[in-house]
Amino acid sequence: MQNSAVTIAEETTGTERVSIFDLYASPEKIAEQLKRSGQLVLTNKEQPMAVMVNVDDSTMEDTLLDLFRLRAQKAVKAIQEASVRSGLSNMTLEEINAEINAVRAARKSR
Repeated sequence: MQNSAVTIAEETTGTERVSIFDLYASPEKIAEQLKRSGQLVLTNKEQPMAVMVNVDDSTMEDTLLDLFRLRAQKAVKAIQEASVRSGLSNMTLEEINAEINAVRAARKSR
């Protein structure tokens, strides 16, 4: 059974799902499907495990950079959310500077 987020993603992006078995059994067919659709969600036992994106020599580097940026943005968002949950987002500038100075002092004393 698909979860609703996956169903919504498929409906809004038109992303097709292919199983890892299909990729193994018919790689040429899946490669053509990827080329035609631009992206596919690879599944294992009906659970998403990877996103395949069609690239060529001229787009691969930019596509990888986009993925790295996205991961970095997600990491920053997670850090910001953790900061809010823990109350650290309310630190004053003086408290932040004191923390920085304490870490620097600890590094120097090593």
